[in-house]
Amino acid sequence: MAVVKIDHDQLEYLTGIHHKSKIPMFVWGETGIGKSDSIRKSASDLAKQHGRKFVEWNKVSRDEKRVIEGDLDKYFILMDIRLSQMDPSDLKGLPGLDGEVCDWKIPYWLHILTQKDAMGIAFFDEINLAPPSIQAAAYQLILDRSLGEVSIVDGISLVAAGNRVEDKANVFDLPLPLQNRFTHVTLEPPRISDDPTKGWTKWALDSGVDPRIVTFLQARPSFLSMPPKTGSNERAFCTPRSWGKYCSALIKDIPSSQLKTINMLASCAVGGAAASEFTSFLKFQKKIDLQKFLKDPSQVKTLKELDMLYALVGLVDEHYREHHKKEDLDKILKLADNMNDEFAILMLRFVRNQNKLSFRKNALQIKSWDKLADKYGKYLI
Repeated sequence: MAVVKIDHDQLEYLTGIHHKSKIPMFVWGETGIGKSDSIRKSASDLAKQHGRKFVEWNKVSRDEKRVIEGDLDKYFILMDIRLSQMDPSDLKGLPGLDGEVCDWKIPYWLHILTQKDAMGIAFFDEINLAPPSIQAAAYQLILDRSLGEVSIVDGISLVAAGNRVEDKANVFDLPLPLQNRFTHVTLEPPRISDDPTKGWTKWALDSGVDPRIVTFLQARPSFLSMPPKTGSNERAFCTPRSWGKYCSALIKDIPSSQLKTINMLASCAVGGAAASEFTSFLKFQKKIDLQKFLKDPSQVKTLKELDMLYALVGLVDEHYREHHKKEDLDKILKLADNMNDEFAILMLRFVRNQNKLSFRKNALQIKSWDKLADKYGKYLI
């Protein structure tokens, strides 16, 4: 089992190193912590470095694939290959029966990886869900970068990922010969940081996760990743993925006044216990008199409890969605000036994310911004 433990930033760095060296890498880690997302971001960054357009091969139509194939030197491809969904013949292809010599008709994805101008990452996600017969068929592909009579070009790197046995993911053990064809790392679950420019919070802000979820998890970081208890009949449970992708999308257009609806939708994504804590936090949030703080921003210094501060940040975001004039932003900037840096940055990022162009235009016309620009400008404009 992999022993080198890394965070998401280190994984993105190592993906670049492995792409350059063409050494296959295996990423181990528990369910829903962002293994695939980190590889995707790495591929996007590598595309920029090589001056190519990033494309996720599995998300484009067949017609678009034909266009890409005609101009492969312009693209950096991320190709998601699920061996668990294949038979051995899906790797090598089928024999052509024309002529005296058998000429194998390889699958289209393998054909692309063998073209001289191809560049990108072949990502074997959930590789250890594949049965041993399929894993054995992948030996040559991983070690020799070839399959049958065709070879993967130098512009393509190979990365695999999978859950561990202890993650209860019904995985197959990797045979030792296949294990030895990879370098191995374990991706640690993301963490909630007090600094909103780091960790899961940074990803959430950059990805547009619902601010109510972000403020809740800042106040209750233990709920970010919480496997179901032994014997529990819960099917949904807390992971960075279930919060950031599923719960966020479900409650996006539901106002906080509809707590029963939010509780039901959140339960579908993260389980009943976490959903109850989340809706309790939103209910607690409504007890804060936001107008008192907007009229006298210095009052925020009287708040000592972290829950109160995170709740206030969430309320400001909701307020600005309804009242987003320049004078409203002026009040929020004055409030930020009375907060600790981590709360000010979090709040201003929420507000900025609602409309980046409008925020920039209005902020540059407000005197309050002059005082904050040096401290927070690099995070916002």
